[in-house]
Amino acid sequence: MKIEDIKKEIESLKEHGNEEWNHQYDFPSNIKTRTRDINSPGYNVNKWKRLEAILSILEVKNKSFIDIGCSDGYYSIQIAKMGAKSVFGTDLDPLRIKRANFAKKVLKAKNVEFKVVDLYKIQKEELFDYSVGLGLIHRIPDMDQCIERMCSISKCVIIEFKTLRGKGDDFKDHHTSSKSNKFNKLYKTPTVEYVKKVFRRFNFVDFEVYEDKTSHLNYPRTIIVAKRDLSE
Repeated sequence: MKIEDIKKEIESLKEHGNEEWNHQYDFPSNIKTRTRDINSPGYNVNKWKRLEAILSILEVKNKSFIDIGCSDGYYSIQIAKMGAKSVFGTDLDPLRIKRANFAKKVLKAKNVEFKVVDLYKIQKEELFDYSVGLGLIHRIPDMDQCIERMCSISKCVIIEFKTLRGKGDDFKDHHTSSKSNKFNKLYKTPTVEYVKKVFRRFNFVDFEVYEDKTSHLNYPRTIIVAKRDLSE
């Protein structure tokens, strides 16, 4: 694509939703999708640095992934570039899927597909090696049901979420305080122990917990890798 065409489409996909792109892409010729970066562990460029280090330890090559709530598709494309067999990026927001497919086209990404799909309508026969939910569970009305669904369609779940500080199995209810649009609300922030308790309910008992030790957020961003007990 021509440089001017890329710039024009970036602006069009920004104005269509009356909001900045959620993900910062660095397209050819140093074309950016956002006008500014954000100093936050939840920002896609910063979050990817943490996630990439974790994925490099796991077995990614020739594995299948589903990226639930993929937003503008940045992580799906990055995982595909690491050698995954396939990455299926899903989101309820048609605009973000449109952005993801545009990024896929510009970057000529392979082995990645983006669609507007409801997590709860995915057939259980569609099993993946990994299900990924980044910045997801605190945006879902029923956090437990979301985790259950992710467990039912994969062997390993990778989640990143706003975390309530504390050692108990508790969560804070935010009463659906809204952010930028109807797809981006804040419902609940759980403790790490609460999330682990829910995973155990579905026979996911092997955990790696990566705490957010550098930011000073009220709700730090934790990453958990949870694996199913395959002995049962």
